[in-house]
Amino acid sequence: MTQKKNYNIEELETRYNEVTTLFDQAEELVATVESEFVKDQQAQLDVVEPLINEIGDATDVLAEEFLLIAESKKYKTSGKASKNRIEGALRKIYVAIGEYQARVKGSTKRAQGAILNIADPIVQKIQRQVEKIVVIFLEFMQISLHNIMNKAEVEALRERDARVALMMHQQALSQQQ
Repeated sequence: MTQKKNYNIEELETRYNEVTTLFDQAEELVATVESEFVKDQQAQLDVVEPLINEIGDATDVLAEEFLLIAESKKYKTSGKASKNRIEGALRKIYVAIGEYQARVKGSTKRAQGAILNIADPIVQKIQRQVEKIVVIFLEFMQISLHNIMNKAEVEALRERDARVALMMHQQALSQQQ
């Protein structure tokens, strides 16, 4: 649900930094390849590289779109941000995380054990960060969570964040009118 709040420059900057934090987290994934705990660096790279690439590409789009939103708020103009680009970028990250998890599962089956990949805690941190970013964009525009993530992910987010539950409820009410 789009809020009618006036954001000051510091608030917009804080939200922009939340979006671009994904770049730092992608760098953390890169660092797992060179970790002393990784025996086969090429295998680790094969597991994390597609996710790193998707996060980088999607974060570029999200940062660009957020700047358009911030500009429209700063100058009180109608926004030129693209709902489709934002939803698409967020969806790319969710899909990439799912594919990463499938690659890890496949490699652990071959390794004869349920070992966790060294990148798993970072990927979980990225998932939580992406949820924060979803909420940030929800503050500014009506994006569809169902276009971004699967039903289970939407429900998990709604349970973890009361603001999302409220926004979804308000959105449903506005659609009924």
